[in-house]
Amino acid sequence: MKKIIVLLLCVITAVTAFSSCSKNLEDEDIGTTIPIYLSTEIANFDPAYSNLDDASAKILSLIYEGLFKIDASGKVVKAQAKSVKVLDKPSDDYYAIEIKLNYTCWSDGTQVLAADYIYAWKRILEPGFRGEAANMLFDIKNARAVNSGDVSVDDLGVSDVATDVIRIEFEGKTNYDKFYEYLASPMLVPLREIAVDKVAADWSSSSSIVVCNGPFCVRTYTPGEKLVLERNRYYYRDIEEDSIKKFVTPYRLVVNFKKSASENLTDLEAGNIVYDGELPLDKRAEYKDKAEVSDTMSVLSYVFNTKVAPFDNPDVRHALSLAIDRNAIVDILTFAKPAEGLIADGVYNTKYSKKGASFRDSAEALISASADVEAAKQLLNTAGVSGGDITITLRNNEADVAVAEYVKTVWEALGFKVTLNPLDYKKYTDEKEYDLVSDPYLEAYEAGDFQVISVDYQMLTTDAFPNLAQFAKAFASGMMDLDNVGDDDTYELATHVSGYYSAEYDAKMEEAFAEKSDLEKRAGLLHEAEAILMNDMPIIPLVQLQQATLTTSDISKLSTNYFGVDIFTKAVLKNISKYPDNVGYESAAE
Repeated sequence: MKKIIVLLLCVITAVTAFSSCSKNLEDEDIGTTIPIYLSTEIANFDPAYSNLDDASAKILSLIYEGLFKIDASGKVVKAQAKSVKVLDKPSDDYYAIEIKLNYTCWSDGTQVLAADYIYAWKRILEPGFRGEAANMLFDIKNARAVNSGDVSVDDLGVSDVATDVIRIEFEGKTNYDKFYEYLASPMLVPLREIAVDKVAADWSSSSSIVVCNGPFCVRTYTPGEKLVLERNRYYYRDIEEDSIKKFVTPYRLVVNFKKSASENLTDLEAGNIVYDGELPLDKRAEYKDKAEVSDTMSVLSYVFNTKVAPFDNPDVRHALSLAIDRNAIVDILTFAKPAEGLIADGVYNTKYSKKGASFRDSAEALISASADVEAAKQLLNTAGVSGGDITITLRNNEADVAVAEYVKTVWEALGFKVTLNPLDYKKYTDEKEYDLVSDPYLEAYEAGDFQVISVDYQMLTTDAFPNLAQFAKAFASGMMDLDNVGDDDTYELATHVSGYYSAEYDAKMEEAFAEKSDLEKRAGLLHEAEAILMNDMPIIPLVQLQQATLTTSDISKLSTNYFGVDIFTKAVLKNISKYPDNVGYESAAE
């Protein structure tokens, strides 16, 4: 059983080299503490799993940074990459680039190195690693062979030719613009190997010690209570030369999980917090015109376990989808819009965003927003299914439960008996007296231990291919199918957790992967692939989620990234003296 290990940093200060914030913190205990409220608790501090829930995406975007990023206009721009040099020699069939890093440091004071990126990528590509980002690296020489277990990870075509230079060799001619787009994914950020391996062998689902290279680091995290993010004092800053301006750069962001969404809204209205990122459902309509609303890259979806009846029948899956009125879900959530397919608005059709050039705008809607109950009943009749038991697994938060309650009524009207399985974290203490928490939801997802599971399906990147590829067996991130281990200890790649496999779909994705030059043709292939997927329906896209925030006049200069995540790096807070030790937010770092 995988566990998310939460180690309070106050008990490990002796482990200076692996601390998530630098020593002598109090020397710089200067600046603005911003009391805020975000959504449900973070599921995992591992960026390789940031695509499974909205809360993780919000936090991880603040504590990690990659080589590239997507700016507010949708353009790929350099982040920790300082420069890129193309080394192609087509006559020798040699294709490679070198990426030189900007000088910045981890939150423990050590420099971010080329080796940190290489380590993170190799980890993702290791056979059996349970993640969904591997296919974004498949253009790299030997990446697919590494992921399938055919060659050693040491044969991967990446090397640190200098401490701050990464050389990447490719299988052949590659569309580098697309590759940079992949490297802008929040899942392909670097990791500090010594922190990952030294502290917890299974750090892939652990948050025991988090070393960050983004603008903030994790100061303390007490599950069910508080999360304190603190300025990364080493983030693009010469601490000997650059002063801290308390009215410009926040010192701490404090999230109090003890309070409900309604209680936090009351605190906002009373002036006790300045930012509210998760409004209670019963207040959303009232505050709709007051909130700052932006599209996210997350599609709330239900994934079927297609290995078990009746979900092994596509007619049943279609029937269950047809019975759902997506406009009704929008009414429940307020800040959402009906999904037209699996791919969200904001994903490009070819390359950099232009008006009318999104993937979604370039195709007909594959899913109807309105329900067709009669058609659903006819499909069930065709399938010979008149009812049965359905269990929906979900995270135990207000929004997901409300949507599930609606779906329950819809599917029960079709003759099914529906049970909701909302899962919370489970706290315990290990033999070393560390405070720990397991995540039964993530465990169920990874093991395929569900009938239907609710997922905030985050787009991996702004290109459609990686988001569709994980449903193709050929690109399903190297997961081991332990039921198919041969006598020679070889294994087959497993399907997506849904159990879905279509030879037609795999072939279409292989064709799209091979098409490097004609982006229009490639986009057409991906549209065809999405149509196949939606026709087979191993996953039901419900609605594309939106981010809605309320702020007071005391805070300004917030920005939003392309993925709909608010950025606090340049936030200004007025009337700082108004917020000392109020309602228990600021004292959370003690």
